[in-house]
Amino acid sequence: MKKYILSIIVLLTLASCKGQESKPELLDKLKYDVDKSNYGIQPTFYYPTEISVNDYPVLKGLEFFGNTIPNFIDIAINKSGEQELKILIDLTNYKKQGEPILEILLVRSAKGISIISNESDFPEENILVNYELSDDDITQENIKNGYFLKTIKFKAKIPVELSSLNKSVQLRSSPELLDKLYNALINLTKELNDKNNNNVLEIIQNAEFEVAQLRGMKKEWILKEREAILSNTFTLLPKDSCEVKIYGNGTMATLVKKSSEIIKQSAVTSKFAKKKSPKGQIVQFYNFYYNIPKGKEELELIRFDGYAITKYGKNK
Repeated sequence: MKKYILSIIVLLTLASCKGQESKPELLDKLKYDVDKSNYGIQPTFYYPTEISVNDYPVLKGLEFFGNTIPNFIDIAINKSGEQELKILIDLTNYKKQGEPILEILLVRSAKGISIISNESDFPEENILVNYELSDDDITQENIKNGYFLKTIKFKAKIPVELSSLNKSVQLRSSPELLDKLYNALINLTKELNDKNNNNVLEIIQNAEFEVAQLRGMKKEWILKEREAILSNTFTLLPKDSCEVKIYGNGTMATLVKKSSEIIKQSAVTSKFAKKKSPKGQIVQFYNFYYNIPKGKEELELIRFDGYAITKYGKNK
């Protein structure tokens, strides 16, 4: 699998909380395990691609076609045993190219072997999925429908037992849910842009803790991610340009840009408030996921993730 050096920032998946005022820093309770294994994916794609694990998007490939972009997937491992990897490829501009359309290496790290290591570095038992999609696998029906969809099963052990998603009611797309999501995002993006850090932390503190624990992170690592988020400026699309997208097998919902595209773009984008890249235009997308806990009626932010990419040669 070919790899290229990219200038890419992968921002972590985060979620919700109930106040932090007069309470100790929740991240102080993190239990760091230096020997903890991580699960990671190394996809190489040539068309817009969305890869999800247990119906949670771990990668949306909208740029860098032909490059390998590794990413952690621990946040999507919500049970031990069989997991579901789903591949969705937009074939709107498909043409036979005589090369693999998609390559996926899904691995479990080992001592001294990170998820970004070469395939040959991993013991065979640490390679959980090794998949290649070629032109021969694309059918006329795929081309007619405009997309390719495939599910692959693999086994993994849940990093930490977190039952937050198991306590969510099933969500269905509706005008009422659209209204609730939009109002929640208006509030969150306003707090972020107004730099009301205490209010923001009331929303994301539990998320930081859950994600950090799942990823086996240290407090100082997640604090750097927090600093990056709080320094950004966020933009939310107009309401009539948004639509509801359900994930997590019905347990969470987010807003995406209303369009006919197979791979939906988030309704929220952001830009660095303090830093600029001399090499190109930095574009960031954030995906905010909400749920309704059982026994409650209001939405709560349960996960969010984002990534920043540098579009070379497109500075304006």
